[in-house]
Amino acid sequence: MTGAAALHSLADFQDEAINALGATISRVAEHIDTRPAHRREIALKSGSMLLQAPTGSGKTLMLGRTIEGMIGKLPMKCVWFWFAPYSGLVIQTLDSLAEQCPGIRLRDLTADRSAQGVRDGDVFVQTWGAVAANNKDAKRVRRTREDALSLDDMLATLRAEGVAIGVVIDEAHLNFGVSAGAAASFYLNVLQPDFTLLATATPNDEKLVAFEKAAGVEVQSRVVIDRDRVVRAGLNKWGLMLGYLRMNPGDEALIDFEQATLTAGWTQHRQICARLEDKDIGVVPLMLVQVEDQARGGEDPVARVKAKLLEIQGVRENLIAVHTSGQPDADFHMMAYDHSKQILIFKVAVATGFDAPRAWTLVSVRPNRGTGFGLQIVGRIMRVHPLVRPLHGQDALLDKGYVFLTDPDMQAGLSSAVDELKAVRQSLTVLSDQLDVVEYGAAPPSQPLLLSDAHRLSAYVPPPPVDDAERQNRLDMLIDEGVIDAHVREMTPDVVDRAIVAGETARLASQTPLFGNLPEHAGPSAPPKPTKQTAYRLNRDLGLPAALWQEHPLDYHQLSDPVFLRDVANAFCDQSALVGKLGQTLSRASMSLRDLFIDGEEREVSLSLKISNGRVAERAQAAFQLNDSIDPRHLERALIAALRVRAEDGGYSFTDQDLRRTIQLAVMREPDALMAAIKVEQGKRARLDDTIPIPDTIFDFADLTVARKASHGVFPSRMNKPERAFAEMLDADTSGTVLWWLRNPENELWATRMMLPTGARFFPDFAVGIKGRTSRDGIALVEIKDDGEDGRLHSDKNRLKIQVQHREYRNVFWSCDSDRGLIQLGFNEALNLIQPLRPFEISRMVFLHN
Repeated sequence: MTGAAALHSLADFQDEAINALGATISRVAEHIDTRPAHRREIALKSGSMLLQAPTGSGKTLMLGRTIEGMIGKLPMKCVWFWFAPYSGLVIQTLDSLAEQCPGIRLRDLTADRSAQGVRDGDVFVQTWGAVAANNKDAKRVRRTREDALSLDDMLATLRAEGVAIGVVIDEAHLNFGVSAGAAASFYLNVLQPDFTLLATATPNDEKLVAFEKAAGVEVQSRVVIDRDRVVRAGLNKWGLMLGYLRMNPGDEALIDFEQATLTAGWTQHRQICARLEDKDIGVVPLMLVQVEDQARGGEDPVARVKAKLLEIQGVRENLIAVHTSGQPDADFHMMAYDHSKQILIFKVAVATGFDAPRAWTLVSVRPNRGTGFGLQIVGRIMRVHPLVRPLHGQDALLDKGYVFLTDPDMQAGLSSAVDELKAVRQSLTVLSDQLDVVEYGAAPPSQPLLLSDAHRLSAYVPPPPVDDAERQNRLDMLIDEGVIDAHVREMTPDVVDRAIVAGETARLASQTPLFGNLPEHAGPSAPPKPTKQTAYRLNRDLGLPAALWQEHPLDYHQLSDPVFLRDVANAFCDQSALVGKLGQTLSRASMSLRDLFIDGEEREVSLSLKISNGRVAERAQAAFQLNDSIDPRHLERALIAALRVRAEDGGYSFTDQDLRRTIQLAVMREPDALMAAIKVEQGKRARLDDTIPIPDTIFDFADLTVARKASHGVFPSRMNKPERAFAEMLDADTSGTVLWWLRNPENELWATRMMLPTGARFFPDFAVGIKGRTSRDGIALVEIKDDGEDGRLHSDKNRLKIQVQHREYRNVFWSCDSDRGLIQLGFNEALNLIQPLRPFEISRMVFLHN
């Protein structure tokens, strides 16, 4: 089916993604064409793009149409190598590209490695396993024969002839697998692509994160598609129903739990069958049954489950298909269209990209695999069959997927998967309009630019210090931020100056290599095009101070000072009244029992559990990891010593184990109290200065909206919607309370900041001059949150931030957007929770409390 009538029309989000990816590829190709000597540097720094979209959103279609749309549009031909994680998905991808992207010529790497007659847009589809190995001769396609080039020779020939190399890594969170090292080496040293498209359905997959960390993946160009848009386009079901069968205690011996769950799943499946028949829709639904791996010497789980299915009324053997590594189905990828099969028993293969739009129901007897399990399962049963799309959103039964579990712990994996998918927000952050090359670095003007026509911005090249005071201030800041090692202090002034310039330059340079074991390349980064920037001058008539006061962290030696640790320990022991807990060896606990089927039927059972010293010691290790610069062993010793003094003074009888157990339990149960003690003692010693002035000029987009009370006269472009709303409220103040306001950007050298007990820095979003406020320079600090409706607001870091005060500017006002406008937030110590207080009122910013 390659006729025009068979081609899918694109949803709006698909069009946007294709246009964004295509624009980036075009811009990178243009730079490679005009700077061929630096082809590799440009590709490594700017040629990688990530498409993140839910399963069922048409990632293969979007990637294929992107490649097809580039044919004839680039200044050079481009050949693409498409990598799928499993061989079954290679066939599925080839079928999809052949049907939906007729302009692409599909080639077979095993039989056709000729560089002659290459066409723009040629695509080879394969797995990494077919090409990547530590010994290239182990792979047939990489061996040179008399009648065929090796893949390595073919790639070298194409590059020599000016043909660009593109790579698509589909299911990027799975694709490299156990051969990650060989795949990375092959990618870096053999493929050397000019463009790389990575695609994943997983918002926060641990395997992908681990691979990114190990390989140094850091991609700037990202297209992220929200599941809600996919649902509204009719490609994903609206919801997910979770069924868990619960039996009365003792009934396990009378009822086969697994059999009962399979029966529940089949019953739901038959309801969907009946509804589709009633609506006269020619689709036979598919029920997926996932089983566990077979234990060595154990029974075959497939045979066990199949036998139980056949005992259910209406299930016949010819309705059941099986696909596992031990019983592979050669036509597995066609299962989605084979209506003679209504049940598929599988292990893991179906959770790795299998396209099953006719699947509504899944029964899993496999032990929980965590969030990754949930994400893959959601993907498998959440697609919408094309024939059902006309009814999308109109039939409650057909609009949902159904999961039945035999293990209650599995529910956590599915629930967190749904939460992650909902948290993804639509964004297109691509380099297409900001790829003009700017050369960062401290090279003198006489040194030629690395790339012709690049821009060298002298504003980004920091000058060396002019005197010793400036040298020490700048060096302290770089050491505080971890950019420069503390041992630099001991070097000669000229070496220190070079280190300062290099460190400040490194902070500005953005690196985007795909793999971390690349050789270092001096090269450009990609800030916004300078010609699009406008200078905005500081309005000193508003009465802003010359500089903002900044808190600086204690260094390692100060945090390791026995006096500092002793004071922290004393504060913690006094606040927690630990002496009275020395003899505690039992813990009271309660177990909540709730019936899943009868609402409101709950009861509590009280228990007394013996405290295990070994378990306490094991769990307490992480509790002492509060600040990377505080040695947890030294902190624990100081706490034990402080408790010993109090116990001896009180005449208590105790052992060393009693002291250690009491401290460890207290730190686990009251981490906020220990944080508070560190915060107090750290605040007494933290260094404060105002040596770096507010910049006279900032650069931003042209024609920004004028803001009469803003520090630089405009509303800065880099504000989210709640921040912009807050800035507009400040600027519109006619009471005379607001004198001026300043956007306080994170990590800028001149921006005000506070130190958290963890050693991290906190940069509030705004500094505001308030008439009548008695803090230094009348300044109030404000933090705006754009996530007040979900759990991120209540993260541990935010709960730490909201409790700190600036030593000069005092309390920080917190606010978030709501249906009623901006509201003020406060911290409820009793509940350990950030809560709404009242509508945000400018008049309250005069007060030194919230």
